[in-house]
Amino acid sequence: MDKGNNPKITTAFKTVDNKELKSTGFWLNQLFLVFSTIFGVYLAAQSGLEQALKFDSFSKMEDNYYLRTSLYDEVKDNAEHLKEFAILLAKSPPKSELEYNKPTIEKYIWQTMQYSPTTLETPSEFLTEIRRFYSKSQFIIDAAISRKMSAKHASDQLSEAVEIINNKTLPNLKSSALKLKSELSKNGIQISSLKENEQQ
Repeated sequence: MDKGNNPKITTAFKTVDNKELKSTGFWLNQLFLVFSTIFGVYLAAQSGLEQALKFDSFSKMEDNYYLRTSLYDEVKDNAEHLKEFAILLAKSPPKSELEYNKPTIEKYIWQTMQYSPTTLETPSEFLTEIRRFYSKSQFIIDAAISRKMSAKHASDQLSEAVEIINNKTLPNLKSSALKLKSELSKNGIQISSLKENEQQ
């Protein structure tokens, strides 16, 4: 009898083939599910990381904006007081009058900045120029009051320092703060406006 024509044997081969196909399909499906899960988790993690980094970056940018605007206001006020003292020095008043009107260089923001994690994100040129301005101004004031420098010369030196800070450093500092504000605004973060300097 021809085995090839035996219907029982043919049915048995078909049954084996179907089981193998079902088994292979099952494992391929499981592998696909595992791969899809891993890939999905990876994409979610990447997206989450990007969002976290973006949030951190904008948060630091906003903090630095407020730091720059606060520093701007403090330096502006100090410059105004030092300008008034320079005018007084030009009159060569007695030492007692100079001591009575000696200006105090306010450094609350300047000193607080050392504890801010975003301070060094402020362009170094501003930090350097303001540090030199404070140091030079204090030296001139002390030298004038102690009569180690003539009042007229001290007035000229102090006026020059104030002019540089008013005409260069402060406008550039203000501009940099406004650029931060614009960048934040483009990304949907609205913050209060920098106070306009009405006297400029």
